[in-house]
Amino acid sequence: MRRALLPLLALVVLVVAARPAHADSDARADWRLEGRAHVGVPFVLDLVIDGFEEQPAPEQPKLDIPNAHVTALPAGPPNVSRSIQIVNGRRTDSARVTWVLRYRVEADKDGSLRVPAVTVSQGSHHATTRAGELPVDSIPSSDDMKLELGLPDRPIFIGETAKVTLTWLFRRDPADRPQFSVPLMNLDEVTVSAPPIVDKKQAIELEAGGKTLELPYVIDQTTIDGKATHRLVISFYLAPRKAGTLAVPASSVVAALAVGQPDFFGNAESRLFRASDLARSLDVRPLPEQDKPASFAGAVGSQFSIAVTASRSVVQLGEPVELSIQVKSDQALDTLALPRLDGPGGLPKDKFSVPEDTTTGELSDDGKTKTFKVTAQVIGQATEVPAIEFAYFDPKTRAYNTIHSDPIALSVKGGTMVGANDVVGAAPVRPGSGAGAPGAGGDVSVADADLALADPADLDATPLGGALLWTLLGLLYLVPLAVFGVRTWQLRTAGDREDAAEVRAARRRVEMALSAADGKPARDTAGELGAALRALARVVGRDDVTGDADATGLLAKIETESFAPAASSAPLSRELREAARALARRWAGEARTRKRLPRAVVVLALLAAAVAATGTRADAAPAAPAPVSDAISDGRALYQQAMQTTQATARRASFARAEAAFGDAARATPDRPELLADWGTAALAAGDVATATLAFRRALAIDGSNARARHSLDWLRARAGDGFRPATGGATDTLLFFHQWARARRLVVGAVAFALGVLLLVPWTGRRRGWQVGAAIVPMLVWFVMLVSVVFEDRHVDDAVVMDAVVLRAADAAGAPAALAQPLPRGAEVVILEERSGWTKIRLASGATGWVSTGTVQRVLM
Repeated sequence: MRRALLPLLALVVLVVAARPAHADSDARADWRLEGRAHVGVPFVLDLVIDGFEEQPAPEQPKLDIPNAHVTALPAGPPNVSRSIQIVNGRRTDSARVTWVLRYRVEADKDGSLRVPAVTVSQGSHHATTRAGELPVDSIPSSDDMKLELGLPDRPIFIGETAKVTLTWLFRRDPADRPQFSVPLMNLDEVTVSAPPIVDKKQAIELEAGGKTLELPYVIDQTTIDGKATHRLVISFYLAPRKAGTLAVPASSVVAALAVGQPDFFGNAESRLFRASDLARSLDVRPLPEQDKPASFAGAVGSQFSIAVTASRSVVQLGEPVELSIQVKSDQALDTLALPRLDGPGGLPKDKFSVPEDTTTGELSDDGKTKTFKVTAQVIGQATEVPAIEFAYFDPKTRAYNTIHSDPIALSVKGGTMVGANDVVGAAPVRPGSGAGAPGAGGDVSVADADLALADPADLDATPLGGALLWTLLGLLYLVPLAVFGVRTWQLRTAGDREDAAEVRAARRRVEMALSAADGKPARDTAGELGAALRALARVVGRDDVTGDADATGLLAKIETESFAPAASSAPLSRELREAARALARRWAGEARTRKRLPRAVVVLALLAAAVAATGTRADAAPAAPAPVSDAISDGRALYQQAMQTTQATARRASFARAEAAFGDAARATPDRPELLADWGTAALAAGDVATATLAFRRALAIDGSNARARHSLDWLRARAGDGFRPATGGATDTLLFFHQWARARRLVVGAVAFALGVLLLVPWTGRRRGWQVGAAIVPMLVWFVMLVSVVFEDRHVDDAVVMDAVVLRAADAAGAPAALAQPLPRGAEVVILEERSGWTKIRLASGATGWVSTGTVQRVLM
């Protein structure tokens, strides 16, 4: 019990003893501690400030606590709660701003920590806390745990990235997540980085230099002293910042272990235990200046290799060539940088010009390969890209080593020099790689292509759209919501409707009493009428009618007339009966308005919305106009004629005429994917791969699941050069297969899933069951995925197709140098980046960019 009260005691001591001494009447600062404080275990102490403004961030005061190490943590955004109050038509807006400044504290010994008073400022605002005492207890050690920090067993050097391991051995499973304290990771003298995470489930978060690192770990079992022991090994990288002897404080781990025997349910009491490593030191040495190569750029490691490739081997004088420089090592290359390529051991300055800015490079997934892309301009006659020198320091042998890449043969032809602003990175094109096929200007073989046309009945098919689509969506969303609302209203108003039935019965009793009083003596009917009125009063919630002057007076008059001399023969007076009828009508009307009108209005509004949506007229997709039908018929006839022709020239001409006919029909009705696929098939048979690619892309833009267009486009892409083939496929596309569905299909599937999810949540039996909520999760998840797919859909509005073989220029001028050694092939798929004065800047699939005349490319989306 005493240990359970310690956290509460610590919090009370801090809050009560640290009451703020306000410098501003509306500003207040308090200390806040969550949990308990232990020796050697870092905990977070919060300084909570109320009454400051949203901007700027307050200055975080320095906090010094004797017998503890304190580190200020980065402050996050403030917590702002806003409220609106309207009194007598006057609106008042107010906001409460709460700032939280955080400190990481680690106590050196048990007892109590003296938290001093601090003042926090924000402009003219100030708030001061008072000093307080914070209880700190120690944690006993256990023979069932052991911790060891694995450091390099040799001196390390500035610039070296060394691997460090933290090994935790434990024999009993912890009851909660262990807390690791690694002071080495928070030293200013080192930089800590995380290795790549292979499995997110095998990762743990540790604090390092004021930030959280996600570190990989492995866990297995071993045997120590004949006892089975669990072993957890955490890995991270360490890079020293300055030379000297680095004092490494002891690391520790705190875990809750079970003590005593478990109870009947297998639960046992747990207590915190601690295991610590020994404090050690690490020798950090500077890199030697003796024998340091001129090309050395700071690489430190035991194994390195360098490989260089060029985008092309034949260039014009003044043209660019892109170099891909790949460096591999047996260690992480996060901080690796290249030496200047125009420096010692690099490219001759009289033959090559390279940018002054150094590239950062792209790191591989395992962090041990780094690739740099450098565009070099050929400014002089050269026969090769010479070997590039790479120097590194080996910390094991304590010596510098130098390696070289292989030279690359280069043919430079005379040409016009261009400035640095005209240099454009070129895409790799290998001679004979088929970069220009199909469609590079010659014929294309379609022997293994799918040249079947669509079924004539499918040519008029268009994706669901227009009024029909929106009516269907409206029904799928509104009808389930209306059902949900009506059923919910029924359940919530069941009691009110029962009350209404009682009101009607009580009022009928009054009416019957009034009817009897119309002809019978007052002495016989007055008592029943009074009892009926009092019963109606009780039903409508008027248990005490004395507060209603009209009701009290009326009941008194009824009672008076019942004792009048003429009551034995004369009925109640007409005025008295009418007053009783009016009173009953008023009471019943008030009850009906108070209990039923608001909910009835809501239900009627939902039903009206559903009826309005249902009443929207939905027109079917119009049939193709007569000229379009004629063009389709002509195209199919010409296509069949071409298929039966054996003479190559006549066959090609018939296919071309069929392509023209299908093209006219497709341009008149561009929303029919099957017709677009037929247009592309005819163009492919005629050898026009540019038109074929454009037609297939447009068909897939309307219906991404069109099998014929997808198959034919993949066939064309398989025959394109490496630099012109868009990246497609992969596990992501397989998993997110619905991205290929038409937009309307995804909308309908999402609406159906939404309707099913809402209907599952309807409390049909009077109370929503747990299985209903569980079953509704799947359709609601499908609805959310479909909605996200539509909202964040990439429409590829800038995608285009090269319609004519054209030279890719380095600038928007006919005399600009070529950015590629070969013309762009017909049918190449590109992305439009910019349009300017008859010129269009495009990007190829390889990433290379350049300019072509505007008329040589057509957008996929019209």
